[in-house]
Amino acid sequence: MGKTAKIYQVLLTVLFLTIISFCLLNDVFRFYKVPDISPTENRKLAVKPVFDVSNLDPFAKSYTNYFNDQFPFRQELGFLNTLICFFYFHQSPLPGEVELGRNGWLFYDQKESVVYQGKFSLSKQQVKALVKELRDRTISYGKKGMKFYVAFPPLKPEIYPEYLPVDFKRAAEGTVTDRIVEAIKEDTVIRYIDLKEALLKAKNQGRLYYQLDNHWNWLGAFYGYTAIMDRLKKDFPRLKPLTRQDVNFKVEKTIPGNLATMIGLSKYLSETDYNPFLKVTRTKLLTPTHQRPDWAAQVANYEVVRTTGDSSLPDAVVIHDSYTDGMMPYLNESFNNYTYIFDGWRYEKNDAIIDDLKPEIVLLIIFEPHISHLAGKW
Repeated sequence: MGKTAKIYQVLLTVLFLTIISFCLLNDVFRFYKVPDISPTENRKLAVKPVFDVSNLDPFAKSYTNYFNDQFPFRQELGFLNTLICFFYFHQSPLPGEVELGRNGWLFYDQKESVVYQGKFSLSKQQVKALVKELRDRTISYGKKGMKFYVAFPPLKPEIYPEYLPVDFKRAAEGTVTDRIVEAIKEDTVIRYIDLKEALLKAKNQGRLYYQLDNHWNWLGAFYGYTAIMDRLKKDFPRLKPLTRQDVNFKVEKTIPGNLATMIGLSKYLSETDYNPFLKVTRTKLLTPTHQRPDWAAQVANYEVVRTTGDSSLPDAVVIHDSYTDGMMPYLNESFNNYTYIFDGWRYEKNDAIIDDLKPEIVLLIIFEPHISHLAGKW
C-alpha cells in the first residue's frame, strides 16, 4: 500500500470516528439542537426514552427511533440526499411514495399506482355491491324528485401515460376501475358521466394535469366540468354552461403542489398553471344552516353553500373530494343554489342535508382511487 493510500485511510478513519463521537457527545451535551417537529415530514420527532433497568425490552427500539430522528444535521443531510437523487441521479428521493417519470413529471406511487398497475382489486361481490349502492341511490333520490349523477375524475397516469417511469405499467387485464365502469354501464338506471374520455379528447387544448401534483389543473378541471354539464343539460335544457369563450386562462408559473412538497423540493421547483379568469361572475357565498355531525367537527369545508340568485336555473348538491375544487369556479356560476359537501372521503348519501334542500340535481364526484370507498374497502 502506498504512502498516499495510507494517509487517505487514516483520514477516513479519523473522519468516521469524529462523526460517531460528535453524535454520541451531542446526545449528552446537546451542541446541536434538533427541532421538536420535522418541517419536511410534518410530524413530531421522537424524544429520548428514559432508561429503566426493570423495563429494558422496549428501550432499544425506542432509543433507535430517537437516535434516527435526533442525530445532528439529520435535516440538512436528508435535504442534500434529496438534491443529489433528484438533480444528479434523476431519481425520486422518496421511492415507493413519489415516482419520477419522464421530463420531470412526478407521479403518486401509493393508491394511484396500485390501481393503475392492477395491484389493488375488488371481488365480483364487492363490485356488484358498489354498483347496487349507486343504483339504490339513483332510485332513492328519484323518488324524491331528484336526479342523481356520478362521475370519476381519472388518474393522472390514465391521461399522461407517456410521462410515466418505464416500470410504471398499466394492468394488462385492465384496472379495477375498468371493471367498475363496465358494470355501471351495463346498468340501465345509473347516470354515469365518463370524464376520462372527455379529458383524453381535450389533451390537445393544453396541459390538463399538474406536472408536480397528482391533481388536474384548472384547465383539466374545466374540461371535466364541461363533460358534466353536457350530460346534465340533456335532462335540464335550461342550464347555461360556461364555454371557453367565458373563461380566459392565463399561463403562469406557480408554486408546485403536493408531490413536490412530499419530496421536499417545493422551494426549488416551479409549476406551469392555467389560471382561470371568468369574464362574468355572479356567485355569492352563503352561510351553511345545517348542523355538522359530531364526526365532522374537524372536517374543513364540510358544507359550502353558494348562489347565483338565478331562479331559472336548477338547485344542485355535490358530494365530492379535492378533485372538485378545481371545478368550483365554473360550477359556482352554473346553478341557482349550489351546496358542496365534503364528508371526509365517506361519500355518503347525506340525506339530512339533501332532504332539507330538495335539489333537482345530486352529483357524486369521486377521484378514481377512492371509488372503492363505496364498497366499504380501501
